[in-house]
Amino acid sequence: MSPIITTEDELDLSRFEKELVKALAGLNKEQYKIIKTQKKLAENILDLTSARDSLGITMRDVFNQMKMLAREDNSNVKNEDTKFMDDLIHANDNNIEANKRYLTALKDLIVEKEYLVNLRNEFANSLSDVASKRKTSIKKGLDLFKAKDKMTEDEKINILTQDLNDAQREFDRSRDIQLKKIEQYLEIQSKVSKLWLKLKDATSDLG
Repeated sequence: MSPIITTEDELDLSRFEKELVKALAGLNKEQYKIIKTQKKLAENILDLTSARDSLGITMRDVFNQMKMLAREDNSNVKNEDTKFMDDLIHANDNNIEANKRYLTALKDLIVEKEYLVNLRNEFANSLSDVASKRKTSIKKGLDLFKAKDKMTEDEKINILTQDLNDAQREFDRSRDIQLKKIEQYLEIQSKVSKLWLKLKDATSDLG
């Protein structure tokens, strides 16, 4: 036999929804910290890439000078030296390209994560609205029930009935908005998950 659902159970749901709103706010606060850290990482990688570019220019200057000297028999520069420097240049070039791919993947992730957090905020706001309107609708229903129980005059019953209908319509409207927010959130969450995988692939390129 199924348990009897009471108005108190629905009021509890409204209270739990409010607690969920607070929990979502706490999660967003921590996620903003992560996003801030990732933005700083992106800046550091950009600086690193710039340093590698400068390194590459200097190494090419060294390589060209070594190549010229290696042609001379009486030079202390051997072909092995130029080959070694050439390998270093190519390794540095590969690192630059890997850094650029990683930076692109990281920036794409940051943009979508910021959007995701904003959507979570919107969802939390819509949930808070639903919880408030749920509570209002329940209380309007209780007022009507009590009035009928006391055999209040029809005019008052009609007013309370209209109040309940209005409150229920407001609740239904808020719930529809909330469902759309959830749908948007889940869509972007899926996109963020794919971008994490893309970042993971870019990380493996760094070596």
